[in-house]
Amino acid sequence: MAQDTVFAFEQTLENKTKKDILAEKIIEMIVTGLLRDNDVLPSERELSQLFGVSRETVRGALRLVAAYGLISVSHGSKTRITAGEAQLARFHDSYAHMSPVGVNQYDIDTVFESRSLIEAAIARKAAARIDQEGLDKLRKMLEAQAEMFDNPVHFQLSDKNFHKLIAEYAGNELLLKYSEELYSYGLNIRRSVMLEPGAIARSYAEHCQIVEALARGDGAAAERAMLGHLTSVYSTTREKMPG
Repeated sequence: MAQDTVFAFEQTLENKTKKDILAEKIIEMIVTGLLRDNDVLPSERELSQLFGVSRETVRGALRLVAAYGLISVSHGSKTRITAGEAQLARFHDSYAHMSPVGVNQYDIDTVFESRSLIEAAIARKAAARIDQEGLDKLRKMLEAQAEMFDNPVHFQLSDKNFHKLIAEYAGNELLLKYSEELYSYGLNIRRSVMLEPGAIARSYAEHCQIVEALARGDGAAAERAMLGHLTSVYSTTREKMPG
């Protein structure tokens, strides 16, 4: 696909239609490596719940992404990622800001120190600002995550949205931006961690502790719960690092 076609797609995002925004999110997940070649996407119903949009919006977004050759959509069968090197190369320039390459140039200690500082602040601020609607959304995510212990791909998608929603309630766009960039560190390694027995259940339990603290409006407890979660993520990621 020519670069001008990719640019044309980006231009449509100015209209902020729900299907365009969702398509961009899916492309971002593919470009950053959260979704990889041959991964199976959640069903339309699951994507609808995950992103809080209608199934019609999901279908429209999938058609847009399929037009770029990044997914294969067949009626009656599962939707798969088809993002080989050739397909991804077309997006290197237009979506360079979404690539995890930059953050992956830093060592794991530097990245997780930064992530801990930022997400601790996010958790404390979110505890003071989150409303009932936000808590309901987080609890729905937890209900879905409780059924994902054997599905690392789906859990990682939900995990990303979990952290993003909390960051949005912190009410600071820079903290949100930096937290999203830092989240993309070592996603290939995180995939390996999620395959370990009990890994998803552990992360789920840590998520529950974070939500409980947010529901109480306890900023200090939310910060401690988030730091405990990130410490767990850090230690399990470090164990899988080469060398």
